Amino acid sequence: MPLPVSLHVKTLAVKRRIARLLGGADDPYPVPPGDVCLSPSECHIHDYDDVPLRLSWRNGGERNAAEWQHAAGAKLAELSGYSRPERCPRARHEQSHGLPGNLIRKSCYLSAGAARDIPIHVIFNPSLKQRLPVMICLQGTNSGIHLSWGEVRLPIDVERIQRGAPNALQAASRGYMAVAVEQACFGERRERRIAKPSPDPCIDAANHALLLGRTLLGERVSDISAVINWLESGAHGMALDLARLHIMGNSSGGTTALFSAALDKRITAALLGGCVGYFRDTIARRADSSGQNVIPGILNWLEIDDVLALAAPIPVLLFAGREDHIWPYAGAEAVAESARAVYRELGAPDRLRAAPAEGGHSYHPDVAWPAFEALLSETA
Repeated sequence: MPLPVSLHVKTLAVKRRIARLLGGADDPYPVPPGDVCLSPSECHIHDYDDVPLRLSWRNGGERNAAEWQHAAGAKLAELSGYSRPERCPRARHEQSHGLPGNLIRKSCYLSAGAARDIPIHVIFNPSLKQRLPVMICLQGTNSGIHLSWGEVRLPIDVERIQRGAPNALQAASRGYMAVAVEQACFGERRERRIAKPSPDPCIDAANHALLLGRTLLGERVSDISAVINWLESGAHGMALDLARLHIMGNSSGGTTALFSAALDKRITAALLGGCVGYFRDTIARRADSSGQNVIPGILNWLEIDDVLALAAPIPVLLFAGREDHIWPYAGAEAVAESARAVYRELGAPDRLRAAPAEGGHSYHPDVAWPAFEALLSETA
């Protein structure tokens, strides 16, 4: 005789609690036959072996590298929804702040379009009178760009700063005008308007961008191009050496920096940490609650080595922890080795390098800066 419904429900609940306490999962569904594949990932992983990568350099045989970059770059812009803004954004609500080490931080909001404002912070040493090179500084998936100048706004920031997060201070101390840019979905640009936002800070914006034929990543790169428009305009009133317009970032900041270097040819060098590995080996095979790196249809045309090759021939340094559980160094090294074919075709094989760090998924300034500066000096 079957149990009453209420007792049956209670029994199921107890079984599930016991399973969780024992570290397992209570699966109420029947075990499928051994030759039946039901998980969606099984189909996707199988199909990765047959993706066409129609514009991939390694599938194209003999071709002109510059012509390939033009075609592949246009396709990447189309798929990501990237567009280079035509106008120069207007700076609003400008303020000036002092920082330790005789540095100055100037902050403002750049109006990059209707209902689209970008918080930026320019950090520099005012005693330097020469034309300053520029380093665009991006943070990863964390509490915001304030980490770039070492400001604590959340308890976890103390640990992040101790691990070397203040990349804009590091850049300014090396003679750069550091331009720290708040990425969409983080810090001041976290979601505040929609009702009941998702726990992950990026997934709502990523999904909503898709409805418009764009991607969150493409929008972030478009923001970087808007910032470059402002830098070129001279509206900031500073003497800049835009022949040395560099970009750096770690994790999701590194991803934005990589795609920016691929799509905006005004960038002349890139320092990229903890963000490079083949799509099919990384985001395509794991849980993804954020969607921030997803570009629909990308594997029909390009892999990440092609994106990296689009930056050629500018100097690019990749770095990552050997034990990085998200973007391990081994993956970055493999991607660099493949992309170097295009660098070689353009006569600059030494301008793409990878440097390992000991440890996991973290920014590693002690490895990144010396390797990047050596790359610049040796390939000048």
